[in-house]
Amino acid sequence: MSATPVEIRLGVEIVSRPYTLDAAAAKAYGEGIESPRRRASRRSIHDDKDAARDAGFVAPIAAGEQTIAVIAQFLADNFGMRFVRGGRIEVALTKPVLFGDTLTSRARVERLTDDERAELDIRVENQRGEDVLVGSASVRTRDT
Repeated sequence: MSATPVEIRLGVEIVSRPYTLDAAAAKAYGEGIESPRRRASRRSIHDDKDAARDAGFVAPIAAGEQTIAVIAQFLADNFGMRFVRGGRIEVALTKPVLFGDTLTSRARVERLTDDERAELDIRVENQRGEDVLVGSASVRTRDT
């Protein structure tokens, strides 16, 4: 998380630095959530080029939860404890993330509520400008 959370004002848009999700990042993420291994090893669209191709993808794809982790980390980095303690997200995965895609996360403050929350429009887009994740989030407007 960043040391200084961003200032929350209506209309503010925060944009991440680009992040390339390559095979090494996907492997590290997969090993992190599967350690100790809970599933039998098998060909997967997430780590096998042939399985991905057989499923209609041009390359292996990231697991959906990894794409969600990208936006969650972005929110934690920018809003700190205002997101970590009491933040909420609701997302839809709209396109697969292929190994090698470069992702950019965005959050825009759409509304400030009477109960000291900021409602955000959030999205993650790939290097082609396609949304791979869209949704909403809310964060507290001040630390408690």
